[in-house]
Amino acid sequence: MQDRPDRFYRLREFAALLALWMFLMYGISLLGMPKMFTPSTFRYLHINRGVFGLLNFGLFYIAVRLVFPQFLSSRKWGQLLLKLLLLFTAATLIKWTVADRFFREEILQGGYRNGQPYYRDFWRYLRTEIWTNAMVGCAALAYVLFFAWLAEDKRRKQLSLQKQDAEFAILKMQLNAHFLMNSLNSIYSLALVRSPQVVDAAQTLSQILEYMTEQPPVAGYRTRLSDELKYLEDFIAMQRLRTGCQDCVRMRVTGDPQAHEIAPLLLVPFVENAFKHGVANRPEQPVEISLECGDEGIGFTVHNFKTRKRKDQSGGIGLVNVRKRLELVYPGQYDLSVNETENEYSSTLQIHWDNGHSMHSGGR
Repeated sequence: MQDRPDRFYRLREFAALLALWMFLMYGISLLGMPKMFTPSTFRYLHINRGVFGLLNFGLFYIAVRLVFPQFLSSRKWGQLLLKLLLLFTAATLIKWTVADRFFREEILQGGYRNGQPYYRDFWRYLRTEIWTNAMVGCAALAYVLFFAWLAEDKRRKQLSLQKQDAEFAILKMQLNAHFLMNSLNSIYSLALVRSPQVVDAAQTLSQILEYMTEQPPVAGYRTRLSDELKYLEDFIAMQRLRTGCQDCVRMRVTGDPQAHEIAPLLLVPFVENAFKHGVANRPEQPVEISLECGDEGIGFTVHNFKTRKRKDQSGGIGLVNVRKRLELVYPGQYDLSVNETENEYSSTLQIHWDNGHSMHSGGR
């Protein structure tokens, strides 16, 4: 049963090539013919471009389907030359036989001698056919090489996408591991002081991990921006539980997040970085988060005041990986700027939507 689609495809390809071949044969000849057609002109056209055009097409198709594909697989020049020699000789014998039996005057007549017509023998006909066979062989080789190039280009693109997805999966795993480590530290801190909020923190972490595991490690995947914001809000809620300060984080959203999509897990590293390296328990110095979404793209800004305490420098892996992920998922479509002073730190990410980019919606 599986052979039927292949056979149908081969049949369609054969019919399309034959139609194109005959169109070119007749079209080129008609362009060079006089405006006034006679019965002898039409007979000459149908014999040379119709009958022998079909015979040359058979030579072309055999070279396309058998000779050159086998050479591209084996790369054995000796076998290629031998096959071409046999194929051209067989094609010439067939054309000579057809011409000798049915079209001697139209094909084999070489002129007149002493008032009598003379006809070319096989060897003279062979010499005249060398150029024709060579042209048909070159056309077959060009056809095979063109489609081999298309197949190789498709394979390279597939390998590039697979490599991109693999790199994306590694970066996603690193970000998830880093986030999980910080979250568990937060819950551990609540557990040490026997805070009743540890239950809420564990439940929030469970929701966060559920969302994270739902996102496939595919660079072209997109999720709803509203789902990403819910994930971000859960993360902020857990940080509020850890610090016990509800007013230490201010978040402002403008636009319609429900109407747009974004690469998942892209925004939280900026907020995580602010909590890890900034002041997170002073209402007078809050972490300020702003998201503006529109038809052209989004703007995401995180601002925090810096703490004077020495922090673990490993937190830098978050933003480093975010830059790498941005190059994978939004190449040429984003701007990332970081402004740092002695007491303040802010990062701004702008993503410009690509309306031609295929999006695969995800849900929570």
